[in-house]
Parts: sequence; C-alpha cells; structure tokens
Amino acid sequence: MSDKFDRTPVADLAEWDAAYVLGALSPQDRRAYEDYLAANPARAAEVAGLAEMPAMLAALSREEAAALIDADEGSAVEQSADVASLAQAAAKRQRRSRRTMLAATVAVAAALAVLGGFVGATVFPRTTSVQTVAMEPMQPGQRQGLTAQLAVTEKKWGTELNWACEYTKDWARDVDSYDIVVTTRDGVQTAVGSWRPAGDEATGLSAATSIPTAEIRSIDIRVSGSDEPLAVRNL
Repeated sequence: MSDKFDRTPVADLAEWDAAYVLGALSPQDRRAYEDYLAANPARAAEVAGLAEMPAMLAALSREEAAALIDADEGSAVEQSADVASLAQAAAKRQRRSRRTMLAATVAVAAALAVLGGFVGATVFPRTTSVQTVAMEPMQPGQRQGLTAQLAVTEKKWGTELNWACEYTKDWARDVDSYDIVVTTRDGVQTAVGSWRPAGDEATGLSAATSIPTAEIRSIDIRVSGSDEPLAVRNL
C-alpha cells in the first residue's frame, strides 16, 4: 500500500471518486485512491459502475454541459480549473443515495470541465472510431474453475485492461466477487478492478490504471480477499 494512502485520511480519499472516474488525479493520487478501493470492495463496485460515464460525457457540447449543470437541482458549485475540487464540492452539496450522488457528481464535474475547456484535451481524450482489442488467453492457476482472456493496451496516461472470463466450476459462480490485480516489477500489488459473477461468464470487462505498462510485471485474477491467482498474464 502506498505511503500516500497511509498519510491521507480515509474521509478525504472517499471524496476523490469523481476525480478518479474523470481521470483528473495525479499519478501519485490515483495510486493512493486505487489502494483505497482495494481496501473497500463496496466502494470499488460503485466506482466500477461508472466506468462508461466518461466516454458518454466526452461527447458533451458546451451548451449541453451548461444544461446539465442547470438541471442539477440546487447546484451552486463555482467553476474552477481544479476538477478534483469541483467533484468534492459537488459531492458535499448533494443529499442523495451514495450511488446516485456519485453519478451526479461526476456529471457535474465533467460539465464544468467542458465549460473550462478541459474535456477532449486532458480529461477525455476523444477517439474518432471504436477500436477493438485482441485478447490473449491468460495462464490458468493451480485451482481450476476460471478461464480468462486479457488485452493489455499501453496508453500515454498508463495502461488499459480489457478482459473476459468463464466460470467452469460451481464454486467459481458462487464467490462474492473477483479482483483483477496488477503487480509491478518492484512487487507492489494493486487491485484495479472488481466484479461479481453472474451466470457462466463475464464479458466486456475493462479497467484502467496510471501504472505504466513497462512497470507491470504481471496481471492476475483472484477471488477478492485472496492471494491465490486463478489466471495470470506475465508481461
């Protein structure tokens, strides 16, 4: 676990969710927040549910962004270049269920980023076409029950992961949740995504980390809370 995570109060880390989803945290803060998510599976599941929101919000025009802010009842958040501060302020102002509030906070922060000229340049790199990634089989672990395929894509901001898995044993369908864990070349392990099994397979899973691809030694899938890899990809 990083020193940043050790020094930062949990209450402060809990307010970084929108900035994390928007990609507005520094590499050091992003790693600290990923350590926080690894220690809080319930919160990680909430954040994972918003994984597709940045791509949708990236298409906002300035007019649509302004309308989004106007539609947010009682919102009086002042515009600022600091998206992390915007997310924190918006989160404090809205009294809704945690999941609804988180989604609204991300939307408002993104809209303010559009108006500030950040979207498309820094926070949301635009893509002109949908890209497909080729996944390769992961090596199975000692315990049979899960098979997986993984694609690792190097990005300027870090590393993108896309994967799918199949549950081939009953026990694999009955666990509470799974983590996908990145291990760096210096041995630091970070859970960058988590999900719950539903049915016989899971497809279209994706996650992102600020860890550069060159610094990653391996990526594995394991039951949340366990150290036993069920599928591994060595880089």
